Amino acid sequence: MERSKAVVAAVVLAIAGSTGYYLYAGKQKKEQQRAVAALLGDTTAQLRKALSAPPPADLVSRLDGNLKAAKAPRDRPLADAAGVYIYGAREIVRRRGETERLAREAAMSRRALAMHMAAASGRDSYWIRVASDLKKRVERDHYELDVSLKALSKLLHALPETQKQLEPHVDASLLLEDAVRRSAEERAEDTAKRAAVELEKVRRLGPSL
Repeated sequence: MERSKAVVAAVVLAIAGSTGYYLYAGKQKKEQQRAVAALLGDTTAQLRKALSAPPPADLVSRLDGNLKAAKAPRDRPLADAAGVYIYGAREIVRRRGETERLAREAAMSRRALAMHMAAASGRDSYWIRVASDLKKRVERDHYELDVSLKALSKLLHALPETQKQLEPHVDASLLLEDAVRRSAEERAEDTAKRAAVELEKVRRLGPSL
């Protein structure tokens, strides 16, 4: 009888321990899910701002922090999908800042060349050398701008596929609206077209050197 009681007690303790563990694990999983959801919401809010205005210099590092913090050992599918989304958002923001800078540099290069061509009083060897250097700078700046804008468009185009991985795990309100994404992609394409037009105008300034 005593032995039977001991066995029953051991079984009860095992069940209680197992139940306690699963309750703890479930609570931990929910906490991790809430934390990752909060990081996704913040990432999307920052991404939305970056797509509507030039992003602040520290935004990439902030999103990098979100990426490092998006851990959920109790829900690996969520953590993996969130990591891909936050990484993509970080790269979009990085490219946004880069294209803003390169667009300014390209505009300054065009202006410098136009001023040099207009101010020519005599086309001596020095003038020709400076004009040649300025034209090379214009071509280089526009090439870098075009590469960056194409990379940005590609990242924006790929975002919906990334969001699909998160749809089973989080509310859609935590992710970027497709209308915002499409608008940003169209703006990037329009910027590339306008830059190409401006480049052609500059190329027609005076004879080839």
